[in-house]
Amino acid sequence: MNASLRAFRSERCAALDPLQVFAAAGPAPRFYWEQPAAERFCVGIGCAARIVVEGAGRFAQAEAESRAVFESVTWQGAGPCVGHLVGGFAFAPGAGGSRVWRGFPDGELRLPELVYWREGALHVRDAAVGSRWADLQPRPLALGQPVRGPAEIGNGGPEAYVERVQRALASIRAGELDKVVIARAVHVAARAPIDPVAWLVALRERFPSCTLFAVGEGDAVFLGASPERLVRVGGETVETVALAGTAPRGASAAADRALGEALCDSRKNGHEHSIVVQHLRSALAECCDDLEVAVEPKLLRTRTVQHLCTELRARRRSHAPVSLLELAARLHPTPAVGGAPREAALEWLVRHEALDRGWFAGPVGYLQSNGDGEFDVALRSALVRGREATAWAGAGIVARSEPRAEFTETELKLRTVLGPLLWGAP
Repeated sequence: MNASLRAFRSERCAALDPLQVFAAAGPAPRFYWEQPAAERFCVGIGCAARIVVEGAGRFAQAEAESRAVFESVTWQGAGPCVGHLVGGFAFAPGAGGSRVWRGFPDGELRLPELVYWREGALHVRDAAVGSRWADLQPRPLALGQPVRGPAEIGNGGPEAYVERVQRALASIRAGELDKVVIARAVHVAARAPIDPVAWLVALRERFPSCTLFAVGEGDAVFLGASPERLVRVGGETVETVALAGTAPRGASAAADRALGEALCDSRKNGHEHSIVVQHLRSALAECCDDLEVAVEPKLLRTRTVQHLCTELRARRRSHAPVSLLELAARLHPTPAVGGAPREAALEWLVRHEALDRGWFAGPVGYLQSNGDGEFDVALRSALVRGREATAWAGAGIVARSEPRAEFTETELKLRTVLGPLLWGAP
């Protein structure tokens, strides 16, 4: 850590577009997180301090090092003077070991040299004193497609994925698992460099109710539009969401309504969803009070799919308040992205998934020095490197799953992130 960059100036500022700040950073360490519908964002440029963690104790290590980083910062100015650490974590320790995920460790949090953040009507600019990024000006967004010219996509077809689902069903019938989430990857090769900013612009236009995110350095950018919150802390309040059970959107209002009703009535999807709700309920009950769980799931609709969604809320205990990173460690991976029982499902994935998830389905977000913050599940996501990209999607397998239908579900989810890149509006 560079001691000359520990002094920060905080000030309120005029409204701006966080993607314009992200675009102006070029290949520098950069981070973008936005919930357009909620009028919240956090964008960070540069790196005054970097926390890199590995192994099973990565969340606890990040917790300890984050306190030290925040304590090293002094503040000037009339702004709120709230520090931010931004970044994310791999799906599991040791994930991301392949060439595709080079530069993305088990976990990394950065103290940016420049942060713009928004909470409703409050717009704030925090800059490290003396940083070369302190005078960074937002760059107008160029209109255009993420890819110029042709691009090739390779998904390998359904056979390998269907075979893995059949293996999972055999394990479920044998009583080894209740649920396991199997992911697959799609690779894109273009003749010209892929523009991650244009990709994010398109995702934001199409999915304003999702959480848009990007973590980048050099020519690598991990980006996505996630519908799923892992955990949010605001003061004493803790919020999370169970998101499991998926159906397509309908071509007409009547068809869409029918698909949604069928999803709500589905025994298979209801069982899959209930496993996630129970995990979150149990995890929060161990460390929080006043737990509130919606009686029935509601439908969460995006442009391409609709999900069963149950919101959970609790209160941190005043005598021993659990931290955001501790909550992330307790909740992740939920059965919505891993399976149940947790350890058995994760062991099954190591043996059978044949995929390096890296940061896909891991927590991505930010932590504030006052203890508030949010991490979301890095779904509907892709990793961009120059002219290549890899996207991931998964489906939850339970006793009533049908292998070909699960492959189709992954296709729907991939359309969310790849649609703006290859096929136009979904």
